[in-house]
Amino acid sequence: MLRLAWRNLLRTPGRSLVTGGVVALVVFLSLLFLSVYAGAFDAFYRLLLERTGHLLVRVEDYEDKTDLESLTFLPPSLPLPPGAEVEGVLEGGGLAIVGGRNRTVVITGMEPRGLARQQGLLKEGGLPRASGEALLGEALAQALQVGLGDEVVVYAPGGFGLGVYAFRVVGLLDFPETHLEAQTLMVPLEDAQALLAPGRVSRLEIRLPGLGLYDLKALEEVKTALAPHLQGLKVETWLEANPVYAALLPLYDTIMAIYVGIFFVLAGLILFNALYLSLVERVREFGLLAGLGLSGRRILGLVFWESFLLVGVAALLGMGAGLLVHLELADGFRLPLPQWMLEQYREFGLPEVLYGRLGVKEVLLTLGYAVGVALLAALWPGYVASRLEPVEAMRYVP
Repeated sequence: MLRLAWRNLLRTPGRSLVTGGVVALVVFLSLLFLSVYAGAFDAFYRLLLERTGHLLVRVEDYEDKTDLESLTFLPPSLPLPPGAEVEGVLEGGGLAIVGGRNRTVVITGMEPRGLARQQGLLKEGGLPRASGEALLGEALAQALQVGLGDEVVVYAPGGFGLGVYAFRVVGLLDFPETHLEAQTLMVPLEDAQALLAPGRVSRLEIRLPGLGLYDLKALEEVKTALAPHLQGLKVETWLEANPVYAALLPLYDTIMAIYVGIFFVLAGLILFNALYLSLVERVREFGLLAGLGLSGRRILGLVFWESFLLVGVAALLGMGAGLLVHLELADGFRLPLPQWMLEQYREFGLPEVLYGRLGVKEVLLTLGYAVGVALLAALWPGYVASRLEPVEAMRYVP
């Protein structure tokens, strides 16, 4: 039966090559799409992780509190795994004043490591290296009409520190989000504490080196271990701190399955057309086989063998090419986009160099679709061939 299926495919080499080529191309493009999309998806979530850390510690019910005193706390001592890094951040509202101009701002106090992570957002100037130095969002600097080296007086009546502090602008930040760029004033943590809340922070960011991006189980274990040591405080994972984006993660597999499925629907229609044309051309041959005693079940099996052989060989070729290209993408690649699209891409803060990711799950998804297409495309032609009456089939004239 296998030999006969091969022979039938080779009888129409042109049609078999075109159909197989389409299947191979769909498999190749599916793997390429999955690798690129996963790389972009990972880059976006790494950006979120970089901003928040793996775990965040804040006061309980912080969403319902507004005054600075109830939102801040003294950093507790935490039993963290070896290598873990803890950074305090203090945020509070204030008013930036330059001459007769003023703007409401969000004062963000960070430790040196936190300030160093703003290097990628730095549009002009440098990072604060001493007390009294500040970073401003570029839009905020334009609104206040200040530049590098100018002085900005910050008034913070809602705090319980000094309440007034003068900063020298040493750097301008270009944020992906316009509203952040128009409000952000970043300073060393000690300065923010002196201005707003001495010795206190509004959140702790915990980073766990060596932890995978989606290693959520290990993250939950650390979170569970920390919970008993946080009286009046709440610990959240980076996904819990970003609930809108966390909702997208479970949808990733579904979205990918739908997109790849669309590719294979098109390939399945072409395969179905090829098998049905082959059936029409070989009605008399199927009738002869039935007359010689070949059962309808075996004729059905013959059509399925032809479909699986054609799809199997094409899928292996497409998968081989796709995996080779993926190996190149995994080392890093730049999206071949027009300049205007790249500018929009940068506005989201995403890196220009992405790294392709393709796991066993994605490969099995592609193979599963290929097998499903081979099965479904052969179902109707195989059924029709198995139901042919030998006498009527041998009288058939195409």
